[in-house]
Amino acid sequence: MNKFDYKVLRIAFPLILSNITIPLVGFVDNMMMGFLGSTIFIGAIGIGSIIISYLIFSFGFMKSITTGFVSQSTGSRDYKSLFKSIYQLLFITILISFLILFFREKIIHYSLYLVDSSQDVLSNSRVYLEIRIWSIPAIFIRDILIGYYIGSQKTLFAMAISITINFINIVLDIFFIYYLNYSIEGAAYASLIAEYSILLFIIYAVLTEKNFQKISISELFDIKSLRMKLRVNLDMFIRSIILMTCFAYFILESASYGDSILAANTILLNFFFIFSHGIDGFAHASEVLVGDSVGKRNRKLLISSIYTTGKFSLILAFVFIVIFILLGDYIVSVISDLTLLRQTVNEYLIWLLAIFLFATVAFWLDGVFIGLLETTLLRNIMIASGGLFFITQILMIDASNHYLWLCFLVFFSLRSIFLGYSLIAKLKNY
Repeated sequence: MNKFDYKVLRIAFPLILSNITIPLVGFVDNMMMGFLGSTIFIGAIGIGSIIISYLIFSFGFMKSITTGFVSQSTGSRDYKSLFKSIYQLLFITILISFLILFFREKIIHYSLYLVDSSQDVLSNSRVYLEIRIWSIPAIFIRDILIGYYIGSQKTLFAMAISITINFINIVLDIFFIYYLNYSIEGAAYASLIAEYSILLFIIYAVLTEKNFQKISISELFDIKSLRMKLRVNLDMFIRSIILMTCFAYFILESASYGDSILAANTILLNFFFIFSHGIDGFAHASEVLVGDSVGKRNRKLLISSIYTTGKFSLILAFVFIVIFILLGDYIVSVISDLTLLRQTVNEYLIWLLAIFLFATVAFWLDGVFIGLLETTLLRNIMIASGGLFFITQILMIDASNHYLWLCFLVFFSLRSIFLGYSLIAKLKNY
């Protein structure tokens, strides 16, 4: 390996470690619900998690957008612009958080209204959501702080934040459910308390940041700059909400096939999130390095950043595939000892492995285009891919879970193809 390979790994490895702990919380949630001895609880937390994830990840681009702005400002050493971007993004997230919490009852009601599942599953999902939704402001602030540390290539700090929060979540999960005999509300309270521990890291960042810059009210509300941030946020919001709509549809459609299929798809989706968060380590590395090269106006560095992060993304994808081929059944047995559930998961595992392979390019190139701040392109490709996903569902030739997984595979494959073609065209003119 050359020096640049080591640089990519130095940035990406802490992010991979911290990112993998995020879906591990969902893994422990599933394990604790399995401990309660019913697929109802696994299905309920699956629905509750996908609804809360729909809200969180619809605005989850905040971390990546912060990384993009910070990396370009760091590359050009414009720290005034860097902190101006952070303050404006914080202002936008505060407004979004207020609106979500203000309309929380309607959001929960109409979200569950769309779910075709048993009453027991829905009532438990409601309990989870009514608690969990209050963690959203802390999550948005966390994403901006982590985005800042990633963009300034301080990925060990970003890792420390993610791992600490997720470790607290896992410990509280086990404590509330296993030792205090809480039901699904234990998982919700564990997440709520853990997310607000971000306040400790905010205090530490303010006290220790050497390049800290204050800005005036007039700079915060600079119309031209704020309009640009709003446009970027709108592009990424549209992209994210289409992505999460596809995930939400997947879970809602799973629920219509019965509690057993819903529980199996929930477990497989958590495996997918472990994979995607791992690959996101290299996607974040590409955001940082591509943004830095743009700030420095260095084409050679840009090409090296794209090639190297792509190479490692594919290597990691094959590692995941091998792990799940060899250990998939054992991992499922750790989650639940219900024989029917294990058999159902194993029946559909092959689709997940195919998605691991075909989705890798999409995750990696998301990072590249975020580093370039080409958010309109990302939005348009997501519209096209998401639209084709739902067209294949409308033209459904086989109303089965296998066909549902096939449509999901097509969705990720199209994103990879469209993004790859766009990158080739972009580099010709750069």
